[in-house]
Amino acid sequence: MNYFMKRILMICLLASGMLAVPLSAFAGGGEAEEPMAEEAMAEEPMAEEAMAEEPMAEEAMVKDTDVSIYGRFWPRVTYSDVDGGDSSTDITDALSRVGIKANTQITDTLSAVLHGEWDVDIEKNGNFGDARQAYVGLRSEDLGMVAIGKQWDPYFNTVAEVTDIFYHRASPFGYDNQGPFRSSNLVTYANGFGGLNLNAGMQVDGTSGSNDGGTHSDNVDAASVGVSLSSGPVYIGVSYLRQNQDDRVLDDGTQENRERNFFGVGSSLKVNDDIYLAVTYQYIVDNYDDGSDLNPYTLDVASSFSFGSGVTALAGFFMSDPDDGNEKIGGNLTLIKEVHPALDVFAEWVLTDEDQGNNTNTFSLGFRYDFDVAIF
Repeated sequence: MNYFMKRILMICLLASGMLAVPLSAFAGGGEAEEPMAEEAMAEEPMAEEAMAEEPMAEEAMVKDTDVSIYGRFWPRVTYSDVDGGDSSTDITDALSRVGIKANTQITDTLSAVLHGEWDVDIEKNGNFGDARQAYVGLRSEDLGMVAIGKQWDPYFNTVAEVTDIFYHRASPFGYDNQGPFRSSNLVTYANGFGGLNLNAGMQVDGTSGSNDGGTHSDNVDAASVGVSLSSGPVYIGVSYLRQNQDDRVLDDGTQENRERNFFGVGSSLKVNDDIYLAVTYQYIVDNYDDGSDLNPYTLDVASSFSFGSGVTALAGFFMSDPDDGNEKIGGNLTLIKEVHPALDVFAEWVLTDEDQGNNTNTFSLGFRYDFDVAIF
């Protein structure tokens, strides 16, 4: 019996040993799976990658700024014939330019604006010339825009822009003899209320802070305000500009001081998609220090007719009377063929008749190439 019990006890011990092996293997298998936790830990850099992607927010801020470069090259071959004088042929230029624009969205309704533009003197050596525009502004959808620098004068924007349609550097031709185009050292404000627009500006070009040695002493050298109304195809604008011109040097080398008061009106009518008509008139009062005064005026009538197939005709009539006996009157015609949205080929004729001068006929053939490319 004892022998039998010993055999039974031995069999139980052997069975227990055999069970211990798979149990230990099972326990070992649980330990072998622990690296899965380590792999999970190894994936923690994903969080770091998410942190590394935080600069995307900064990139989004950068993308709130849109920057573009643009330009217009406007070369011409011009033949000029003066009655009783010599004729000439030359390469001329209708104010070629290159510019840069930037707009930064600060909030949903507020943005910062930068604009720079410079002449390209194709008629000379093809080099960069004077600055046409150079300003920075702050634009609010609700409150309008304030800008500081060299800009289009509010007076021009209100009354003369409607007739500035010709492929010539003197466009509009009558206004060009008296009125301002772009003004330096200018602070402007512009806002729109539906179809009603307000445009105002103040030029401060005194000795302090001036790069051109200005000598004006009243701090405000010019001020203008214009109001315009747009309603469907009709536009009408009126504007007033006052200029103080101290120590102005005349062509004969003498100096004079004068105050200029401009009163201008501009209007346009888009008859249909093919016909456009516009007029600009300005009356000027010049008061001189010696008590004398002059009353120049200018008139420009402009029209545009589209004939399809990219062909357009521009026609105009102009007058300029400086109130000194040298009235100028003339007309012009331009034919344009759009070869590509970026390229026009054109032919232009301008006739000018001066009371104290000769009739001048000019004929020009040229190109106008435009580009506008977003940088980012």
